[in-house]
Amino acid sequence: MRLYKESSEMRLDLAVRYGDERLPRYTSYPTAPHFSEAVSHAIYCQWLASLPERNAASIYLHIPFCRSMCWYCGCHTTIVRRDAPIAEYLTGLRREIDLVTSHIAYPLSVRHIHFGGGTPTIMTPTQFEVDFA
Repeated sequence: MRLYKESSEMRLDLAVRYGDERLPRYTSYPTAPHFSEAVSHAIYCQWLASLPERNAASIYLHIPFCRSMCWYCGCHTTIVRRDAPIAEYLTGLRREIDLVTSHIAYPLSVRHIHFGGGTPTIMTPTQFEVDFA
């Protein structure tokens, strides 16, 4: 079965069938090509402060480390043999979580947590723990 017509256009029936379920999703909004200097620190803080109280959050955590590269990988990842870079990165990630949540007036419920960028199984179970108290 061919996915593409000879003119290099994707078959519409396949796009409809698989488009919502099996295609990669962007992990940031706005997506990376749309980042701009126009969104200052102050504007970002205002956006966080204005989140409606009843909203639920979906969180994407980028863990860019693997022990070896997969042949199909399209993620921005780093091959590591030692755990020190992972621990250092997680310390920074926790600081960023604290910084972002300090600008939100109340706790948001979290509906989804997604991991990407590498192999989250490179982390130990205790490294997944975060104290939100």
